[in-house]
Amino acid sequence: MTALDPTTASLESATPQSVARARRLKLRLDGVTAGAAIAAIICAAPAFAVLVLALWPSDNAAAFGGALLRDGAVGTLLLVVFGGGGAIALGAIAAWLVAACAFPGRRLLAWLLVLPLAAPSYVLAYAYAGMTWAGGASPVALTGIPGAAFVYAVGLYPYVYLAASAAFARRSSSAIEAARTLGAKPLDVFWRAALPLARPAIAAGGALALMEIAADYGAAHHFGLTTLSTAVFRAWYAHGEPQAALQIASALLAAALVLLWIERSARGRASYAGGLTRAHDTGRYALSPVAGIAAASFCTGLVVFGAALPLAWLARLALLHGQVEDILEPLGNSILLAMGGAAVTLVFATIIAVVARRAGAIGRIGAYAAGLGYAAPGAVIALGALALFGLARDAGWISGLSAALALTALVWAYAARFAAAGVQPIDAGLTRLSKGIDAAARTLGANAWRRLARIDAPIAAPSLAAAGLILFVEILKELPATLILRPFDFDTLAVRAYAYASDERLLEAAAPALLIFVAGLLPMLLLTRGVLKSAR
Repeated sequence: MTALDPTTASLESATPQSVARARRLKLRLDGVTAGAAIAAIICAAPAFAVLVLALWPSDNAAAFGGALLRDGAVGTLLLVVFGGGGAIALGAIAAWLVAACAFPGRRLLAWLLVLPLAAPSYVLAYAYAGMTWAGGASPVALTGIPGAAFVYAVGLYPYVYLAASAAFARRSSSAIEAARTLGAKPLDVFWRAALPLARPAIAAGGALALMEIAADYGAAHHFGLTTLSTAVFRAWYAHGEPQAALQIASALLAAALVLLWIERSARGRASYAGGLTRAHDTGRYALSPVAGIAAASFCTGLVVFGAALPLAWLARLALLHGQVEDILEPLGNSILLAMGGAAVTLVFATIIAVVARRAGAIGRIGAYAAGLGYAAPGAVIALGALALFGLARDAGWISGLSAALALTALVWAYAARFAAAGVQPIDAGLTRLSKGIDAAARTLGANAWRRLARIDAPIAAPSLAAAGLILFVEILKELPATLILRPFDFDTLAVRAYAYASDERLLEAAAPALLIFVAGLLPMLLLTRGVLKSAR
C-alpha cells in the first residue's frame, strides 16, 4: 500500500467546512485582494480623517463655527427641499411621459432629456446669471434661494429621470394592464399603479440629486448663499479657522452619508418596482392632440432650460469675448490632470470591482469604503487630504506641500471622490464573467493578477472604457477639491471659470464654462443609450 502524500492526506481528512475556510483564507491573501484593501483605505482615508479630526476640541472653533454651521444647515436644507423637490417632480413626470405615452418627438426627447447632466450646477448658474442679471436678456433676475433652486431643479432632474425611466420600462405588466382594463385613465394609472411601483427607483435617483445639491459649492457661492459647502470655505479662508471648517465638513459628510444610505436602501428594494411577473410591452397611451402637444412642450421645456438655453448663451458670450489665449493654459492643465486622475482612479476602481465579485464580504467592504469617498463632497475630501498631509508634515515626514505634493494630493482626492463612480460600470461589465472561467484559470495555476489582466480586463473592456470616460469628465468638472488643493498659479477650466464669475466677469467665464459643458455631452449620451435602450 502506497503511503499517502501529507498534503493529500490532509485534504482527505479535512472537513468541507475546513476546506471552505482554507479557500476563503487563500482568497483573502492574494495580491489583488490586498491591492483592493489598500485602494479602499486610500479612498476612505480623507473622509475618516475629517470625522476623527473634527472631534478635537477647540474653543474658538466652537464659538465661531456654531453660528456658521447653523446658517449653513438652514441654507442647505432649503435648497434640498426646493431644488431637490423640483428635480424629483420634474424627473418623475418626464420619465412617465417618455415611458408610457406616445406624443410627437418622444424618441428624440428620450435622449435629449439627459443633457443637463453634462453641465455642473455652477456652469448653469453662471449662464443664468449672465442671462437674468443686469444687462442680460431676461427682465426677471434669478437670485438667492429661488434662483439656486431653479438651477438645481432643471440641472439635476436627469438623475431621477434615468432611474425612473428604467423602472417604468420594466414596470409590472400585470399591474398596468389590470389598471387599464378597469378603465383607469393615464393620470390614474400614474398615481395609483406606476408611481408606487417605481417609488424605490425614484427615491434612489432623488437621493443622488440631493447629494449633489448638498455637496455643491460653485452655484451656491455664486448666488451668495450660506450652505454647508460654502461655510467650509468661509471658515477656512475668510476666518482662518481650520478646526471649524473640519467640524462643518463633518456635518456635511454626515448628511451625505444619510443620503447615500437612502439611495442604497432604495436601490436594494428596486425589485419591488418590477414584481415577480415577467414584463412585456403593454403599449403606450395615445394622447389626444392637445395632451400630446402639452407633453412634448413639457419635455422640450426641460431640455431648453436645462441645456439648450444655457449652452447657447455661453456660446454667445464666448464668441463676444473671443480671447482663446486666456483658456489655453487652463485647458491643458485640465486635460493633463483629468487624464492622470482618471487613470489612477480607474486602476483603483477596477481592483475594487473585481474583488467585490470574487471575495464576498471583503469585496463588499471595499466597495462600501469607496462609496464613502463618493458620498463625501469634494470640499470634505480635500480637507481630509490636506489634514493628513499636515499630520505628515508635523511628524517630519515631509517639509511642506510643494507643487508636486499638491498635485499628488489632488489626484488622491480625485481617486477618493470618484472611485465608486468607476466601480459601478465596471461591475456591470463583469457580470458577463462566468465563475467557471475564473475557477478554471485558477486551477491551471494563474495567479490573481494574471487572471485580472488576461480574463477580467478583456471581458470588461467596454465598461472600462466607459468608466474611464466618465471619470475623465467628472474630474474635469470638479471644483471644490481643485480649488483647495491646486498648486499656486495652477488653474483648470473649472477654477478659471469660477475666478472670472466671482469677479462678475461673466463674459470671460463663458469660454471655460462652455468647454466643461461640451466635454460632458458624450458620456451623457452614452449613458442615456444604455439606460433607455429597454424603453424603446
